[in-house]
Amino acid sequence: MSQIGISYTPSGGTPVYNFIFSEFLNQELPRTYIDSATFDFSAGGAAIISGSANAQKRIWAIGSPLPKAEAESFDAMFRAWDNDRAAGLAAAVGITDTTFGATVDTSAVFSTAPTYSRFGPYYMLVSFGLTEV
Repeated sequence: MSQIGISYTPSGGTPVYNFIFSEFLNQELPRTYIDSATFDFSAGGAAIISGSANAQKRIWAIGSPLPKAEAESFDAMFRAWDNDRAAGLAAAVGITDTTFGATVDTSAVFSTAPTYSRFGPYYMLVSFGLTEV
């Protein structure tokens, strides 16, 4: 099944947050890459590839419905992550992504804070962005 799992354990140790996202707003995959490598030609015509010597990082743009209670818990997780980050801790969420190809198990930070919209009487639409660290 194509899904993204997100988990976070705050610095206090509890509660441990776990969320599974398996429904997305459109057919596009929520995972892509940061475009940090560039291709160009030198004045002499040689091909030049520049950018970081590391592999390009992944980003996730997720928009998914969650039951209201889960959306409230997701917001509590974001606030716990943000408090840890603001306190100078190395705060990162764990991600397991099975949406395409081999399973991706990595860590990420929130690069776009969550927004919430009503999605029917019992659901909220949660939208946020994560960047691999």
